[in-house]
Amino acid sequence: MNSKTLRIFVALSVLLLGGVIIVQYYWFRQAYDIQDRDFDQRATSALRVVCKRILEFNKNPNNKIIDPVERVTSNYYTVQVNDTINHMILEEFLKQEFAHNDIRLNFEFGIYDCLKDNIRYTSFVCHSENCDRSDSTSNYHFPDLNIHNYYFGVHFPDKKLFLLSDLDNWFVSSAILLVVMAFFVYALMLIFKQKRLSEIQNDFINNMTHEFKTPISTISISSEVLMKPEIVNTPERLLSYAAIIRKEAARLKKNVDTVLQTANIAQKIDKLNFEEVDINELIEDLSVNCEPLFKEKKGELIVELKARNALIKADRLHFTNIIHNLIDNGVKYCEQPPIIKITSENIGNNLVISIRDNGIGISDRDQKQVFNKFFRVHTGDIHNVKGFGLGLYYVKEMVEGHKGRIELKSKIGEGCEFRLFIPYIA
Repeated sequence: MNSKTLRIFVALSVLLLGGVIIVQYYWFRQAYDIQDRDFDQRATSALRVVCKRILEFNKNPNNKIIDPVERVTSNYYTVQVNDTINHMILEEFLKQEFAHNDIRLNFEFGIYDCLKDNIRYTSFVCHSENCDRSDSTSNYHFPDLNIHNYYFGVHFPDKKLFLLSDLDNWFVSSAILLVVMAFFVYALMLIFKQKRLSEIQNDFINNMTHEFKTPISTISISSEVLMKPEIVNTPERLLSYAAIIRKEAARLKKNVDTVLQTANIAQKIDKLNFEEVDINELIEDLSVNCEPLFKEKKGELIVELKARNALIKADRLHFTNIIHNLIDNGVKYCEQPPIIKITSENIGNNLVISIRDNGIGISDRDQKQVFNKFFRVHTGDIHNVKGFGLGLYYVKEMVEGHKGRIELKSKIGEGCEFRLFIPYIA
């Protein structure tokens, strides 16, 4: 799947997921509104009957209010009654009518006295099947309304939860939909991951092809020249071409060794030959071996060994490779004479080895992937720096194999600093 097709697929997938979410929310809202209307009808019907029964109890059948029930908010109702209201009778009537209309909810009610112009009585009534309070004190602040008549107000504090509890099927279907969407998103992530792996694989194959093709071509041409009979008469040319073959064969061997070095790195970690190693001594020996390289590049290798305790448990060969790989990276990714500074110091219980260079640096985006297998920092031309993207992967795995960790600090144009934290022997 090419990049354009993938982008179109992702865009359509996002639109589809968004559409499904919107449709699901719309129908869920519709179902909730239907439940709300049904509750409102039942509550209104029950309150009308309560109003009628209060008037009958007070032997006052005349109620001049055409519709005494008013829904003030979604869960607060007022009922106007042209007579005084007994709170005990009101509570009993409310319980009976709510039960008759299948309203299984806690509620609060308050009674307004128009002569005193205030709510003179409030109470909390707990439904027998849903009671989590032992007192009957109302917590609801009954609002001041522009009603100059006897009335009582009823508030349902748990109405929203009550309505949602009747939408269990919708919650189940929504949960199933979310699971399906989660799998779909996971599938998209796998597609992106596979595409990324495919790109890395292609880069690796291209790099490996280039790295192997050049020496093979050189060896092939040199071999053809050596096969000519007249070459015997020019021993200088013969030695020159033989030297070329030897050099390119060594280059091929180095590339093969690099690939094989990381082929089964997990097994290599299990077979590390740990011994006591003085890192200050190891770095000094390595700096001597690297002198010809820095002279050739007209660079400088600075060594500052500040660690007083430089003894660690390490595999000497692989730990030497770790330091050498980081030095080699600093030299390869430098557009000027390389200046690399290696320091060692003790911080806490760790021996900290810092390798700092003056190279081109690594962007923040690439720093997150620079230790991944086969990943190479993009520098415009894939072949301008030789390698397979295995060096830093090998370094990280081996450092962790030594019970340590590696940190990278870098900015574009300001070089890189790799810091190795390895527990030292106390």
